[in-house]
Amino acid sequence: MPLVESSCQTAFGKFRIKVDNNNINVGGKIFCVNIALYENETSLYLLKTDEGGCELNEKEIRGDNTIKMTDLAFSLLRKYYPERVNPVTLLDDSGFSWKDGRGKKYKTNFLKGYLLLHRKTWYEDKFNAVMCDANIYKIYRAKADNNFDDPSKKPEVFDFMNRDVKEILDPLYKSSKTWGEFIDKLVIREDKYNLIYHWYRQAIYVIFDGMEINQDWKIDILQRPYIECDSTQVGGKRVITKNRRVTFSKYNRLEPFSWSLE
Repeated sequence: MPLVESSCQTAFGKFRIKVDNNNINVGGKIFCVNIALYENETSLYLLKTDEGGCELNEKEIRGDNTIKMTDLAFSLLRKYYPERVNPVTLLDDSGFSWKDGRGKKYKTNFLKGYLLLHRKTWYEDKFNAVMCDANIYKIYRAKADNNFDDPSKKPEVFDFMNRDVKEILDPLYKSSKTWGEFIDKLVIREDKYNLIYHWYRQAIYVIFDGMEINQDWKIDILQRPYIECDSTQVGGKRVITKNRRVTFSKYNRLEPFSWSLE
């Protein structure tokens, strides 16, 4: 298949797109979404926005626009590789970067951090992702749907692993009958990621009865919104980039990295 490399105007931003025999990339100064086209698998290999540069006009891509940008990549996959109808797989090691009041940078793993606060992983919530192993997913979902509201799953005492955090959260925890009630009091706080940083993994371990949450997930892209690209706009005139290659020599793909804590 010939290389496709152009800009793509959408209602939520203008992006650089690149499609070849091995990859589908979407981004701006850097590629922030990468879908890898393996021989027997199609994988969401990279999704990253925290360093910016994901849109050609310097628009910040966050929140719902992150989801739309990813759906744009899925739409390109459906357009240029319609034979790849199987769900796109992913290894959920995503995370959220934030800084404390002193400027120190931290990373919270979304698989467990987001799950603790929302009873779903981020990819479940935003893309209706499911685990690749249906049997494990069924067990996991039963625990997610029930254990947060089961008083027997909440110990009388919990170690928040930080003295300052303990002073803030101990009263909320002891006044709550269930984990769900406690989390409802926590999730509305702006500093929630700061407060859960030290102990969220242990909380998930307790709530899920020691179950290790599987990182292998998949997304049915045929159920996702299909996003069309407008042709490249230059000087107010429509320019069709078919049959010619547009190069972006100063832009480089950002290599993927681990969201594990530093």
